[in-house]
Amino acid sequence: MEKKYYKIEDVSIKTGLTKRAIRYYEDLNLISPKRTDSGYRLYTDEDIEKIQKIISLKDSLGFSLSEIKAALELDKNVKNILSGEAADAETIDNYAKLIEKQIELIEEKNKKLLMAKQRFEELLLNLYKLKQKSKEANTI
Repeated sequence: MEKKYYKIEDVSIKTGLTKRAIRYYEDLNLISPKRTDSGYRLYTDEDIEKIQKIISLKDSLGFSLSEIKAALELDKNVKNILSGEAADAETIDNYAKLIEKQIELIEEKNKKLLMAKQRFEELLLNLYKLKQKSKEANTI
């Protein structure tokens, strides 16, 4: 099956990112599109999936781009090992520790998100109480 390639304009539409942001992700080596002889970038479905993963980590979990780069690299390396690439016990242990750190980072970010959510829920509740008091004052 032949791979389908997309131009940067198409990727911009599919991902909601600007062309500049997509090029920036390339500058940071988060993605590596194929280049034509004339220098045009060509993206695969895998590149688009990777961009969507980057967006998700950045927007949903608040990962920095350097944290995303580390997570993507770790994911790629572990998948290579799991698919049969040779690795000794020490290498496997090192990757396991890195994954544990990623899990801790996600748990820490999750805790911060929950705290922010609780603060907003409190504010919302106080607004509703104020609205109710205002209604009661107007009916008297």
